Amino acid sequence: MSMANTFNFFKLSLYMIKKFFLVLMIIGFNQLSAQTSSTSPEYEAKAIGGKEQIEQVLQTQLTLPKTLLTSNFDVEITCFFDLDTAGKAVNIKIEGNVNNALRNELLRVFNFWKFYKTLKLPNESRPYFLIFKLSTEKYNRYFKQKNKLTLKKPLPVDSSFVIYTKADKSPEYYKNGNDGLAEFILSQIEYPKLAIEKSIEGTVVIEFVVEANGYLTGITVKQGVNAGCTEEALRLIKLTKWQPAILNNKLVRYRTNYPITFSLRNISKDNTGGNQMGQ
Repeated sequence: MSMANTFNFFKLSLYMIKKFFLVLMIIGFNQLSAQTSSTSPEYEAKAIGGKEQIEQVLQTQLTLPKTLLTSNFDVEITCFFDLDTAGKAVNIKIEGNVNNALRNELLRVFNFWKFYKTLKLPNESRPYFLIFKLSTEKYNRYFKQKNKLTLKKPLPVDSSFVIYTKADKSPEYYKNGNDGLAEFILSQIEYPKLAIEKSIEGTVVIEFVVEANGYLTGITVKQGVNAGCTEEALRLIKLTKWQPAILNNKLVRYRTNYPITFSLRNISKDNTGGNQMGQ
């Protein structure tokens, strides 16, 4: 081989090596970009009701087997998913080595949430994500709170996840119905100082779903009042416990609403102990 041919061969080999490493760098960069973008803030799923709604569902609806709890687990779990037209999570993928019981329970719990469709990515698979941090200690706090409610009628639970607005028996506050709920609200309400200073009164209307276990999800404000009254009404309604609705001799999910009125005439004391669920 002549010197010229040898030199050209060397140049070609060097070019091919450079091109090979360039391709590897591009592939690696794309993979890194995909991994980074999939867990970047704009891809985090935005639940209707916010992070408070996610926590409310975990606190009142999550049920784990004792075999898992005895292991003192402490995990961080990432779930990727798509959203259907109604904002429900579909095609859920749970990352990592997750216990099957926990995996199945997380899939079940997703039925309680709806999300805003914030991305327009028709060709992107599972663009949204949520990260859960769960532990034995955290779950035991949830369980202790849930265990305070005993249902009057331990009927079978409707498993369809349908939310009803009509039933054979509507839900009611677990202790003395409407009278008991009005008494609880009046005894626990903390009239916001700003509202007092500005002489603000009014009625906050809260809409929510009474779940088959008597706790609330899907809490939204239908009518608000300024100066902290809306926030106080939300705090109060989250503390309540209910006897669930009954349809066809089954406990069902039921959407209803409740008005909480802020009247300056009802200010008689400083309620500082209003943090006990349902009393």
